[in-house]
Amino acid sequence: MKKILITVSGKDKPGIIAKVSGLLYARGCNLEDISMTLLEGQFAMMLTASLPSPACTARVLQGLEVLRSAPWSMDCHMTELKGKTLHGKKHPTGSLSYMVSAFGKDRTGIVYEISRVLAGLKVNITDLDSRILGKGAKTTYAMLLEVDAPPKIPLARLRALLSKVSKKLKIEIQIKPLERVSL
Repeated sequence: MKKILITVSGKDKPGIIAKVSGLLYARGCNLEDISMTLLEGQFAMMLTASLPSPACTARVLQGLEVLRSAPWSMDCHMTELKGKTLHGKKHPTGSLSYMVSAFGKDRTGIVYEISRVLAGLKVNITDLDSRILGKGAKTTYAMLLEVDAPPKIPLARLRALLSKVSKKLKIEIQIKPLERVSL
């Protein structure tokens, strides 16, 4: 079955998710994974879907054109997913999942420094959510990362390397094992 990735972004307004999901439903698409958020008043969504037939691709593209025009005026993009997929699984078999949190005074480089250390160990970031909280002198940065580590990387090593970043940036960084829920 053919799978696609769709991204939709633009000025937030009520009804965007209903419009996108309705367009795909009318074309027989099965929605599989969806991630959506608001960033500074901007709507941002990614989703994967399976198509009922390869011929459906043109109909989906026509539907996205509706979203690009008024009153929606959204930026939309569709990509065909090729090759092996995880079939709805987020975590590869054998990897170890952790939750990494970073909290402290907002400063440039927090995301870069943490992601650089993780990438150097071949740790994959599977989810990232961050916010700037407060205003003025009390501005605080908060970030949560869900990550998958190769089984050969000891948790103690991850903690030690993240501790160095914590000291360098003068923020608190914690890492905890994440239990996977099987459905």
